[in-house]
Amino acid sequence: MTLEAAFALPFFLFAVLNILFAVNIIGTQSRINAALHQVGNKMAFAGYAYENTVGGALPEGIVGVVVTEGYARGQIVEYVGRPYLENSCVKGGAGGLSFIGSSVMGEEDIIDLRISYRVRPFAALMGFDGFLMSQRYYGRAWTGYDTTGSVSDSTQDDPMVYITKTGTVYHLDRNCTYLNPKIETVPAQSVSDRRNASGAKYVPCGSCGAGGSGNQVYITSYGSSYHKRLDCPGLKRTIYTVPLSEVGARGRCSKCG
Repeated sequence: MTLEAAFALPFFLFAVLNILFAVNIIGTQSRINAALHQVGNKMAFAGYAYENTVGGALPEGIVGVVVTEGYARGQIVEYVGRPYLENSCVKGGAGGLSFIGSSVMGEEDIIDLRISYRVRPFAALMGFDGFLMSQRYYGRAWTGYDTTGSVSDSTQDDPMVYITKTGTVYHLDRNCTYLNPKIETVPAQSVSDRRNASGAKYVPCGSCGAGGSGNQVYITSYGSSYHKRLDCPGLKRTIYTVPLSEVGARGRCSKCG
């Protein structure tokens, strides 16, 4: 029995170590995957913010976001945790993460983050030095898209036009500034001195202007209200493409019509 135990114990310990090694790999992989999506989504939203703000004034929480590979690497290491990486199964720790093949804001504003790294066992056995793993985030910056000319069922007698649910006019141009307002960030204390394109003062938004707090608000050139939240429904436009015959009593847009 002693001989059998002495023979079986190393195999048992080897099996336990392999299970722990597998659990460690899965935990590290999950942590890196979560960091990839956190950073990728943050950069995607930053792409929208850069595209839809004027004067270089970015909303709180996005200021300092640089849409580059270097920024992505630093943020991913920060999300995962440098001490965690240094003591994990990743060979080389934080320095063992390779971002070769990544690209940011490439063709069609694609954000493609690729991470490859080598995982190591608890103890190198019989020349086994671990194996290579790779993970990827592939997404598009939220900069919108142009649907002009994409409607194939329009006719000359009844062309396709663009409307919003509560709008009083229809638009011939999908990129009309009334449909795609540029969002400007201004100090809250100076909004009373600002005027919109029609020369009118900005009033508090009925949805978000009455409550909340903050040192900055959001306005648009053709809007009549200022907003305290960037995600306020008053700053969003849900656009419908319909035949001209279905616009009802809506008039023609004075800007694009």
